[in-house]
Amino acid sequence: MKMPERRNTTFLIILLLLASVVAVGLVYINYQTRQIFGLPSESLSPLSALKQSVVLFQGREKMLAIAPGNGLSEEKVSVEPDQSIQNLCTTLEQRNLVASASLTCTYLIYSGKDRNIQPGNYTIPIGENAVQIADLISDVTRRDKQFVIYAGWRLEEIAAMIDGLGLTFNGADFLSLVTAPPDSYREQLQIPQWMFLEGYFFPGNYSMKPEITLQDFVAEILTRFKTTVLTEDFNKNLQTTGLTLHQAITMASIIQRETLAEEEMPTIASVFYNRLAINMLLETDPTVQYALGYDAQTSTWWKSPLTYTDLEVNSPYNTYRNPGLPPGPISNPSLAALRAVVAPAQTEFLFFRAKCDGSLTHNFSKTYEEHLNFGCD
Repeated sequence: MKMPERRNTTFLIILLLLASVVAVGLVYINYQTRQIFGLPSESLSPLSALKQSVVLFQGREKMLAIAPGNGLSEEKVSVEPDQSIQNLCTTLEQRNLVASASLTCTYLIYSGKDRNIQPGNYTIPIGENAVQIADLISDVTRRDKQFVIYAGWRLEEIAAMIDGLGLTFNGADFLSLVTAPPDSYREQLQIPQWMFLEGYFFPGNYSMKPEITLQDFVAEILTRFKTTVLTEDFNKNLQTTGLTLHQAITMASIIQRETLAEEEMPTIASVFYNRLAINMLLETDPTVQYALGYDAQTSTWWKSPLTYTDLEVNSPYNTYRNPGLPPGPISNPSLAALRAVVAPAQTEFLFFRAKCDGSLTHNFSKTYEEHLNFGCD
């Protein structure tokens, strides 16, 4: 009669042993997961944390493996404001940056780092595993620095912008490099030995990793200038102007400061060509503004209005006193201004003057008398 009791006892012992084995296994898995992936988020329930620990432990090889990438040294990943974690992880997998979207999402949720992800651009180095990539995109300090170089800015204005980015270098470091650039920069852009890099910082939106070096920062912007501006068509048209590349950029930089209206840039270019053809002074205010430098009274690099005394400033950049183009660019021109130089309008205009209607556009004239008639009362 005692046989069933013995069987029940044996069954209970087996169950206890199995439970012990499972418990020990879970403890081991939980311990190993924490060693590899860190502590779980405090926002998770114990059961949820345990479930995700098991999933991560099972997928640890995929999480620690380095995905093949796409043959580049680094990839740019954009996180949109309303993008879900699942969609972001899927994007990472589709771009061969992680081996498993679901495991990467599990890790982000397990660690609580899904709550730290902020919109922006992130530079992902190839050769990192899914854990490292997830850590990067959830660290706002690793978010790319986004900035704009505006058409018509001079180098000092770019330097001031750099000071506000929080990079590993400052504006003074930037100016030291670009005003005494290495020969490698000069050679790739045909810059005369005695000139600096004014004019070659292509305007536009940029996104760069926060740890970028000064040399790479400059190289990336110069590369965009080279690939965007120096196309086959541009170079072909440049040959018809009789100008060197440096002279063309110099003229474009003046045009950029003369007008914001892209549609009249080719006409302004024609005025400059017409004046140069008859050895007439260019007499353009922006070159004087550049020569004067920073104006403390107006807190600007572009003093306006100019006085008659200003027009007499002794500088090779002053086109009221010196014939021809100034020795180099006075700002960093847009693609529209550069294209205007190599494809100018065909006119007989020698003068232009701002309209009096506040449109920031100009009236053009062939004679000085006509030019005077466009004056504002």
